[in-house]
Amino acid sequence: MIQAQGIQRTDSIWADSVFRQLTPERRIAQLFMIRAYSYKDSTYKDSLASVVEKFQPGGICFFKGTPYAQVLLTNRLQNKSKVPLLVAIDAEWGLGMRLDSTIAFPRPITLGAVQDDTLIYQVASRIAADCRRMGIHINFAPVADINCNPDNPVINFRSFGENKFRVAAKSLNFATGLKDNGVMAVAKHFPGHGDTDMDSHLNLPVVRHSVERMDSVELYPFKILIKNGIEGIMTAHLFLPCYDSSANTAATLSHAVVSSLLKEKLGFKGFAITDALDMQGVAKYYKAGEIELKALEAGNDLLLLPQNLEEAIRSVKMAADSNIISRVRIDSACFRILMLKSGLGASKTPVSTVNLYQDLNSRSSAVLRNQGFASAMTLVKNERGLIPLTSLEKRQIAYLGIGDKPGNCFAETLNRYSRVSPFFLPRQFSKAVADSLVSVLGKFNLLIIGLHNMTGYPADSFHLSRQGLQIVDTLSKVTRTILVVFGNPYSMKLIPGLIHSESILLAYQDFPETELAAAEVIFGGIPARGQLPVSAGSFHYGTGEGTVKTRFSFVLPEEIGLPKQSLDIIDSIASDGVKRGAYPGCQVLLAKDGKVFYYRSFGHPQYNDTVKVINEDLYDIASVTKVAATTLAIMKLYDEGRLDPGDSLGKYLNVLAGSDKSALSIRDVMTHRAGLQSWIPFYKNVSNARGYDTTIFRRDSGSMYPYQVAGNMFMRASYRDTIFKQIVRSPLGEKGKYLYSDLGFYLLRLVVEKLSGKPFDRFLDESFYRPLGLQRTCFNPYKKFNLNEIMPTENDTEFRRQLIRGYVHDPGAAMLGGISGHAGLFTNSLELGVIMQMLLERGSYGGNQYIKPSTVRLFTSCQFPGTGNRRGLGFDKPLKNYKPDSPACRGASPESFGHSGFTGTYVWADPSNGLVYIFLSNRVCPDASNQKLRDMNIRTRLHQAVYDLFEQYGVK
Repeated sequence: MIQAQGIQRTDSIWADSVFRQLTPERRIAQLFMIRAYSYKDSTYKDSLASVVEKFQPGGICFFKGTPYAQVLLTNRLQNKSKVPLLVAIDAEWGLGMRLDSTIAFPRPITLGAVQDDTLIYQVASRIAADCRRMGIHINFAPVADINCNPDNPVINFRSFGENKFRVAAKSLNFATGLKDNGVMAVAKHFPGHGDTDMDSHLNLPVVRHSVERMDSVELYPFKILIKNGIEGIMTAHLFLPCYDSSANTAATLSHAVVSSLLKEKLGFKGFAITDALDMQGVAKYYKAGEIELKALEAGNDLLLLPQNLEEAIRSVKMAADSNIISRVRIDSACFRILMLKSGLGASKTPVSTVNLYQDLNSRSSAVLRNQGFASAMTLVKNERGLIPLTSLEKRQIAYLGIGDKPGNCFAETLNRYSRVSPFFLPRQFSKAVADSLVSVLGKFNLLIIGLHNMTGYPADSFHLSRQGLQIVDTLSKVTRTILVVFGNPYSMKLIPGLIHSESILLAYQDFPETELAAAEVIFGGIPARGQLPVSAGSFHYGTGEGTVKTRFSFVLPEEIGLPKQSLDIIDSIASDGVKRGAYPGCQVLLAKDGKVFYYRSFGHPQYNDTVKVINEDLYDIASVTKVAATTLAIMKLYDEGRLDPGDSLGKYLNVLAGSDKSALSIRDVMTHRAGLQSWIPFYKNVSNARGYDTTIFRRDSGSMYPYQVAGNMFMRASYRDTIFKQIVRSPLGEKGKYLYSDLGFYLLRLVVEKLSGKPFDRFLDESFYRPLGLQRTCFNPYKKFNLNEIMPTENDTEFRRQLIRGYVHDPGAAMLGGISGHAGLFTNSLELGVIMQMLLERGSYGGNQYIKPSTVRLFTSCQFPGTGNRRGLGFDKPLKNYKPDSPACRGASPESFGHSGFTGTYVWADPSNGLVYIFLSNRVCPDASNQKLRDMNIRTRLHQAVYDLFEQYGVK
């Protein structure tokens, strides 16, 4: 029995049994791996199957194709082979490098920017799992070349970078991830392809470094890998005179490189594998058969992609028959390959196609890919700490996408954070277009430029056009500019606008995932953590400024520990409400620790609509206005020392002088224990069965009728005072007794306006909404938005006699021109979520401190514990002892706070676990008497479902 050399494999009995059955030709054939494409037609596949059946090669290496077709072809070829075939692939960044419909993980240069190498291990582990699922045993990765030549046409972005220590560490993590998960790693391209300016697919590159230089730089990663037991190393088609000056002799064919250097000097005991022998770097100098023989003589163990398998086997057989090459050498190599097959579990058992695409596109893989791209984001320049952006109320932001078109993920994500006006240019455009655009964009005080659809190759200037580069330079001179490069870092040497751009963010690749991450970095949704893996332009290796998370990010649920399918219960509850007529449509947002993991809309604006609700649509949030507007304003005024919750209303409102409302404290009003009536139906005094009072309302506006109540309905200015007089004159109930009331919040609006000296809506807009980046949070949205973007509420048959859309549903707020302290605010789930997240973060968001932490604690705490009044200042709180009719779900902690609204809205934040929950619906459309939302307990039932999921999956 021939003894295996190098790495010992488990089943030598099987290997010996198979070896003894092989003819000399079949033993030679085991040394070869042939090329295969699964996308080609049946004629090609029939021919390939015939080659396998006739010559019985040792393995196949797959290239372009589809997963399903490759599995079928693998099974077919395995069936044609008497000995199980080794199956290999180049999956340097996952199967997506070769196969469609599969995950493409970040490329090596992108991973080179990642500072946590455990992520590289995790990526390789996932790639290995995908390979095993496809019946693949060998991955020709990692690329251990040190790319120190920016013009390298073939390695370039396939390398982890230019630093030998980091390349070695990342290569080792990648190789270990493959090995630990049952796939053989093959490091390439020995002895180092990183400092070349020629493509070995086309020519034979020459590397003129000294032995000392090669030993200290290029060989370093390979030495580390060898020391740690790498199983495979691919030899390169490079001419290295320092090792072998024989004319046109590639390292692949050099005994001095493969045997003397790799195996003897460096002590490599694994498998030396040639690069593709049909590449022109070797093929242009030697005939088929001659190349393979020379590669074997050089010391290679596995010969990859011969030009002609039949000729290669014949040539080696003739050499063995003539004692030019030892039969023992061939037999030993054959036996080692059989042992390798045993150890890697090569089998003729068919690979299953059941759930193949699902298995190769797992959610865990998507999470890992997202983490890789996000961790790589590299902020190479950030003058004056521009990123993450702050002071959004002072910025007029535009985005120019060069080489892309409307609808990209980058523009959409930017607009989740603030109003960003998008503009797009193709790669090529005229001077007239450029001049016109420069004129328009010059009016903005911040410009974000994205360079899109770039290639990785310096030979075509990375697909950057002269016009595109020129307009970047021009614009960066006239306005503050953030430049985002969705491509190869080496491209930065071509971009003249770098010197003028205030911030430069390198995203490395152009995918929806990188566009999402880049936008999040700019606004602080995620921190910038990457560092340049190469020197690029004027930026040195290792450049990269770190930033902090300051705003929402948008993640897959798996990123917080919840499987996507677990959220089906949320879908079910929300959609069931639509099906059973609890509301026409709704929005649901869930965020954990500042990460939005669920953000969906259901249903339609009205029951008979065909158009669907989208996440940007606006809802009348009714009494949630109390916390999203009035309470915020009071908190700010308290922070500024202008009022105290213990102050009386009469201290600020002369209109209350002499009334029993004057002594009411702000604290009692905000906790609903002031004795105020629940509400007053003001509209009943001005309307009857025949219609509204025409002395108070007109169809047209004017100086005397400024308050628009609904479409073609305007209220007389003087009647506003009548409303407040009715509040002042209304009877008081028992002070200290809890009774939910709107009336005090009518009055608090006046307090805010008195102390701020500004209209209520303007004060809120300037103090909170605009600085927070909220574009769609406002009173009277009909003035700013298309009605199709606003969810309708009640078909009011009693007062306004029309479907209410764009105007506040609450009639009292409507009679005050749509602006009140108890109702009137419109927004969507994301923007309301931002407000609640700011409160959850103790008044901080986006790098700004809006409210002092102590103030947030005061207002969100129960003010009168032990009295039966659960309320905070403005905020609702859970009951001390849960009951089915509790305002909060059973799982909500005592520290949590929120509010609900008559129109079918609900917001809640829980400091105990970082959960923000927003539910918006228009349950009052078309009939406010519809109580199915309450009867089905949808809002709190959905909330509790989230707590149950957290408990079930151990989410802390």
